[in-house]
Amino acid sequence: MVPTGPARRATRLVLAGLTALAVVLGTQAPVHARPAPVPSQPFTAPGKAADQKQARPGPLPTRSGTVRVTAPRPTASSSGVGTQAANDRVALRALIVATNPEDFGVPTLKTTLDRVGAAYDVLYTATETVTPSTLVRPDGVGRYNAILLTNSMQLYASGGAYLSGLTPTEWNTLWAYERNFRVRQAALYTSHGTWPEDYCLTSKGEAAVGETPLPVSLTSSGAAVFDYLASTAQIPVTHSYVYRTAIKAGCNAEALMTNGSDVLAVRTTSTDGRERMALTFTSNQHLLHSDLLVYGLFRWTSKGLYFGERKHHLNVDIDDWFNASDHYHEDGTVEYTPGYQVTGHDAVNLAARQTALRAAHPKAAGFTFNIAYNGADIDPFAGDACSPDGDATTLTATTKCLKNSFRWINHTLNHPELNQTDYTTTYNEINDNRTAGASIGLNVPTSVLKTPEYSGLGVYNDDPDNDTGPPTDHGLEASNPALLQAAADLGIDVLAGNMSFASHVPAHLNTGRMHPLNPGILVMPCWPTNIAYHTTTPAEQTHFYNSFYGPNGHFPYWPTDRTYAQVLDYETGVALQHVASGSIYPHTFHIANVRDYGSGRTLVTDWVEEVVNKYDSYYSVPLLNSAWPDIAAYGRARTAHFAALGAGVEAVYDRSAGTISVTSPAAGTVRLGGVTAATAGATAYGSDVSVPVTLAAGTTVTFDAAPRP
Repeated sequence: MVPTGPARRATRLVLAGLTALAVVLGTQAPVHARPAPVPSQPFTAPGKAADQKQARPGPLPTRSGTVRVTAPRPTASSSGVGTQAANDRVALRALIVATNPEDFGVPTLKTTLDRVGAAYDVLYTATETVTPSTLVRPDGVGRYNAILLTNSMQLYASGGAYLSGLTPTEWNTLWAYERNFRVRQAALYTSHGTWPEDYCLTSKGEAAVGETPLPVSLTSSGAAVFDYLASTAQIPVTHSYVYRTAIKAGCNAEALMTNGSDVLAVRTTSTDGRERMALTFTSNQHLLHSDLLVYGLFRWTSKGLYFGERKHHLNVDIDDWFNASDHYHEDGTVEYTPGYQVTGHDAVNLAARQTALRAAHPKAAGFTFNIAYNGADIDPFAGDACSPDGDATTLTATTKCLKNSFRWINHTLNHPELNQTDYTTTYNEINDNRTAGASIGLNVPTSVLKTPEYSGLGVYNDDPDNDTGPPTDHGLEASNPALLQAAADLGIDVLAGNMSFASHVPAHLNTGRMHPLNPGILVMPCWPTNIAYHTTTPAEQTHFYNSFYGPNGHFPYWPTDRTYAQVLDYETGVALQHVASGSIYPHTFHIANVRDYGSGRTLVTDWVEEVVNKYDSYYSVPLLNSAWPDIAAYGRARTAHFAALGAGVEAVYDRSAGTISVTSPAAGTVRLGGVTAATAGATAYGSDVSVPVTLAAGTTVTFDAAPRP
């Protein structure tokens, strides 16, 4: 059975999520104080974005003059760059052009491309030479359909001076490629000036921007380019260096983003006909404005032709239904017995808030809570009437009444930790919970299990009698074999993991981890939150939060105690960045957070509603919500997608034929964007259309292309 009293509280704090790890491991800041790290990087307990240790890019060097555009005569050595392309074909692959590995734009661009699942290369101009063969294959096919400059100047500091990463010849080789293969170029950062080429901008001032956001608006042209954003969105540019500019009169350019009358993003055509785009402020992968804009920069540059996709999801789990929770009171005391139990009223209220959310936010019209239940206290003989005024004794009947209002997940019968349980105990905990759920008509997927406190998956204290000390992440290899065998025997192929634990973090966003001891089982992680598992009201949550992170807390971080409104704003801002990244992973809450603390409000619905409010203010595309089997299926598809990229899958766009041809040296599946809406199996998300592609080794599959204007 699950421990009780203080030991249970410590165990829940340790294993329920990052809040706990901040306590036991000594994190000196709210654990979600910055955006989620890049999933392919090791997880670290973070500080807020303002305190990132990486260098914030400053102003670009000043350099006068221009690089003269040349149009070389056709020669045998030009390899198709100096002349019109022989076959109008380019691979669906981006080229990141950076000065060196320290270039701020490298992780910023790579993060977005990795999240999408795009194919790309990085070229470091300080040490690598750009030649025709860099850009064109021996068969005349262009290697890249998108050129992404970290900054438009490609100057880097060396020995007290600024050196050019590209010579005039290299610039012209790159420009000739863009011109002749009709490949667009985007610069993540530019200033006014004419070196190496003129973006039609003149200066109206420049300055650093700190934590207070600089609101940036989309022009009508910008709203068309970034059409997945709301046309009225105010992009909050923070922690950045900003060039305020104006467009030169008579120059072939248009503003895409503005602050007042100042231009902060531009789309322009060069004198020799090349299409270019640039932002006049810095970005990095931890900032919301990067999440909002860098994808659009890449999508425009690639004309929407790329491997992968970008969608936005909000999935929320509520754990321990039918169970009892510890109850943290606003004076800091904790009630362990009887603790808090969801009432019939709470259940009716949760369903009503869910319905109201859908009606108020059409982009979230499909939002549904996923509820992980423990069935030991289910009354199989209960009626099936909802009790709007009911107490805990009416929960079973009210749940039967509302069984189709939520989605249900097996969380074991009695909520035991499964780190050391034997096969029979583990099997029965899973199977008996199915039986209990079925007895009241719950539709529970048999393929999914969320273990209590993510136990049994290699994170535990080495002393089995120590319920209060910090756990050790021993890795998935240290999972309980009895759990894996029981799960397999019961048809379970998906186990919920935790993004707090490094061993559960997948290599790529929205993939899972194939369990090393049973590759048939996928571990899909969840996001913890800083809404504590045992708080039921704003006063309780605020007291708990400040006792950790306030100036007099266990781990002082904030200069003053936070109000509930401040806690909610900050924590939902973190969640918004998970959503903006494209993460499909669920966020986890607990039954105490379901309590109607007044006027129908609850901690969990306060959080969800604020995340959706924020989303609505920035995005025009739907906010997707999925059942756990669909989350797992998406994770498997993404895992296969990245495996195919690693195996050498390639796609070539033929502009003349209007087609995309996909080939792979090995069988596999991949996601392809930029196909027509009429393509069999294709799905649309906003104006993006993509299709899953099943590949046989060495066999070409061809699709009609729909390049973006």
